[in-house]
Amino acid sequence: MDAVLELKDVSKSFSSVQVLKDINCLLRKGSILGLVGENGAGKSTLMNILGGVYMKTSGEFYLYGKPYEPQNPDDATRAGIAFIHQELNLFTNLSVAENIFMGQKTGSFGLVPMSKLNLAAKKLLGELGMDVNPKTLVKDLPMGLRQMVEIAKAISKDAKIIFFDEPTTSLSTKEKDILFSLIKNFAKQGVSMIYISHALDDVLNLCDEVLVLRDGQMIGGQKPIRDVRKEDLITMMVGREMNQLFPYVEKNIGDEVFRVEHVSQGERLKDVSFCLREGEIVGMFGLMGAGRSELANALYGIDGYDSGSIYIRGEPMKKISPQKWIANGMAYITENRRDDGLLMPKSVIENLILASLNKLKSRLGALNMFQANEMCKKSLVDLSIKSYDMSQVVGSLSGGNQQKVVIGKWLMIAPKVFIIDEPTRGIDVGSKYEIYNQINDLVLNGTSILFISSEIEELMGVCDRVLVMSKGEIVGEIARDEFSQEKFLQYAIGGNPNE
Repeated sequence: MDAVLELKDVSKSFSSVQVLKDINCLLRKGSILGLVGENGAGKSTLMNILGGVYMKTSGEFYLYGKPYEPQNPDDATRAGIAFIHQELNLFTNLSVAENIFMGQKTGSFGLVPMSKLNLAAKKLLGELGMDVNPKTLVKDLPMGLRQMVEIAKAISKDAKIIFFDEPTTSLSTKEKDILFSLIKNFAKQGVSMIYISHALDDVLNLCDEVLVLRDGQMIGGQKPIRDVRKEDLITMMVGREMNQLFPYVEKNIGDEVFRVEHVSQGERLKDVSFCLREGEIVGMFGLMGAGRSELANALYGIDGYDSGSIYIRGEPMKKISPQKWIANGMAYITENRRDDGLLMPKSVIENLILASLNKLKSRLGALNMFQANEMCKKSLVDLSIKSYDMSQVVGSLSGGNQQKVVIGKWLMIAPKVFIIDEPTRGIDVGSKYEIYNQINDLVLNGTSILFISSEIEELMGVCDRVLVMSKGEIVGEIARDEFSQEKFLQYAIGGNPNE
């Protein structure tokens, strides 16, 4: 196979910190190269260098055998390279069609009738298996469809090399199958791809070769996918064997702490009732559009609800709001960390203390910076957050480390009730283990957790029981000793596995 892109001894440093060291790899025509590693291993940095966002410190790039020195992202686009980033880069106040063709030459003097733009977008969306009106504003789309719009945008540029950075984190199983079918078809047409993912099973099933990064260095070299196992990749990524991916602990589950009765919200939520007990992890599963995130937003006072009641230790809660919940020891990690969970231009420490400001204030209203620093240092260690120091802008961290900051922010208030929506999305296997251990520490100290996830294996690994939602309703409850993937899916698609 012909070499398309070659890297020779590529290194990158930020000030005195070396984040990539002597990277060598070869991307062949029509092949899919998997790139894996823990959060902060250097994967996204490497992609940003190839895309002209950063300049390499040393080393050489060759594109079709010729030196390649991108000075900015436009250079990469002109060279036929497209990027699908983990953090979506969409204008939510614009339509799907406008986002897809943003920045592209669409007509004389940059002018083109919207009808023509919408028609082109509809054709492309159809090829991707997306039944979406191109006139729809992106802000009105769920996260999964926004991810597909990002993919459509990259594909519209007719790229010959495509980088995928965690492209499936917000996709349903059906959408993921469509994407993988497209990727395989691109490869048959001679398009070359680098596929970055923490979903190791997907890497093993999709890619031709794989390269592992750890602490900015290659581990084991570039290997044919047939020569590696999942266990090998995990060991190379984390530097040790991991015999247990889900550290479940036995608990002394106590009395009821949090109860929801008959909560409804238009057509989105219908008569939802459940409870959480002290020291219990209750999972929530459902296919895309089932209403899980809508329920979490309603319960936390972000969107509210039309009817129903919520109780804390038997006491009814009136006029709920996020501020009121924080004061009552309730935390919530949203599905969308970038927009809802972080202040991206602010530092790590400023983000970590957001939920704890009242606790850190003196009687005169001054912030106790010594206490804030000590609490943040502990979070950095406990969650293994990789940053140069606490003053680093959180937007410059890797996606996984951003997620750890969100989790650390809420851990600092020692919540008694914790709603967690997709907490390990975009997180590597080693970091997931660390987060599960933090969650276990919480429940062993009496915290009650509602754990929302699209990963059945994860729910089966960490939860005591699981609720299944479909079309805005809770349609099933599964006890731990009855867990099976078949039951989860049968409930989720509207069936009853017990019939």
